[in-house]
Parts: sequence; C-alpha cells; structure tokens
Amino acid sequence: MAQEFLKRKVLLLGDGAVGKTSLVRRFVVDKFSDDYITTIGAKVTKKDMRVQTGMDVFDISLILWDVLGQRGFHAVQNSSFQGARGVILVYDMTRPETAESLKTYWLPRLKEVAGEIPRILFANKVDLVGERSMAEEKVSWLAAELGCDFYLTSAKTGENVERGIGTLATELIKARQMEISYLSELSGEIVNSDTVGVADMIMVDFCNDFGGIEAGTPVLREQFTRAGLDVKNPTADSLVRAIDLLADVESSFKPASEVEKAKTRRLGWVNGLGKP
Repeated sequence: MAQEFLKRKVLLLGDGAVGKTSLVRRFVVDKFSDDYITTIGAKVTKKDMRVQTGMDVFDISLILWDVLGQRGFHAVQNSSFQGARGVILVYDMTRPETAESLKTYWLPRLKEVAGEIPRILFANKVDLVGERSMAEEKVSWLAAELGCDFYLTSAKTGENVERGIGTLATELIKARQMEISYLSELSGEIVNSDTVGVADMIMVDFCNDFGGIEAGTPVLREQFTRAGLDVKNPTADSLVRAIDLLADVESSFKPASEVEKAKTRRLGWVNGLGKP
C-alpha cells in the first residue's frame, strides 16, 4: 500500500532539438517520432508513478513541463520555472554546444527563480554515438560540474528514460522528507522570541507569493543558510541579510515595484524589534 501521494512539477530544460519532447513522449506513452516539433512556451504532460524507497511506497504524480528551448524568452521561461520541484537537464550528445548551454545558461537561470532543486542530467541521443565509453566519461565530468547524477538516454530506443526519471522521483521523495523534518523543527524546537516571530512572518510572507509553504521551503532553507540565519535563534542582522537574498530571488519573477514593496515591509518588521 502506498504511504503518501505526492504531486511534483518537473522541468525539462535544454536547447532546442535536444530531444526533450521526444523523451516525454517516450516516457508517457512509450512512443517515438522522428518529427521535430518546436515547443511554444511550455508543453505540460502528467505521468503517475509508484516508487519504493526502502520499506516505504509512494505514489507520485509528475507534472512534466517541456520548456521552450530557445534563448531570449526570459519572461516565458521565468513563468515556467516558478513552483518547480525538480529538473531534468537535457543535451544532445551529437552537439557539444548544447552541453555547454546547460552550464552557462539553463542551470544558472533556473537557480535564479527556483533555487536549488533536485536535478538529473540526461545525455540524450546515445543511439547516435559511436565511442560510447569515451562519451560516457565526458558526461561524467559534466554531471560533476552540474552537481547531479546522469544517464545516457535515447528517446528513440527508450534506453534509461524511465530509469532516469525514476531516480529523480526518488530524489523528490527524499526532498519531501527533508522538508517535513525541517518544518517539524520550526514548529517544535524553536524558543519563542521577537526575532523568531519576525522570521516566522517573513517566511509566511515569502511563501504566500511563491506558491505556498511546500514550494517555498526549499528556497527559504537555501537563502537562510546563505544569510547565516539560525532558525532557532535568528539575529536582526541575519534577518536583514535573508530579506536581501529573498528579494534577489523574487526579482526574477516579480515586478521591481512589488519586490521593493515586500522588502520594505519585511525590513519594517525587523526595525520594529524591541520597540513598544
């Protein structure tokens, strides 16, 4: 029996014609087409999976966003990135420049909006590669730079497609378990104080604009860590640093006036500490 049902938004990112749409088609309906179709904006497809981790079984619904692979469409891509909980980074093994794009364009842009989220690398079109062992070594180096596991995949033959997505689904489940642990710590172990109250207000304020606690928690964790903010005993200085970092995140998906308004509101809470 499944322990819990999860629903997660997963992006497929990479340059045009690397095979993102074909990978989704192979995974969802087990079919392949040689016809190349340019994705306009983002194509959304759903696939349900059952994943076992240890003794636990989870049902997970993956909402797969096949995002427009052309550069320059920043507004469309930023909108697509919001609320993402995982990402499949895809490149074409016959076109080395598409691997470079993941390092210099796609992953940095994603981090600006969604922060650090579970990711996996698909080195696609392995069926077109001759020297497989040499190619795999290069993919290994790229995956290390991107900070993730990798699979050599083929949308045409289906090689490693379901296996790779299953690995990402397992990582999403682990991330969920970490979130539950983090939220438990916030609710049960923090000593009440004025600064904790302000930190709590900032967290809720940010998450309300970021799609809720579940979506916002990973971003909060990352930015609080960068700010040196200890959730058990936050200081005014660390709160200010966190506010600045959260504003940087919000600037990628909110108008500048709204970002400044939220920042001013949160700084006002910090400035009010200790005042009657």
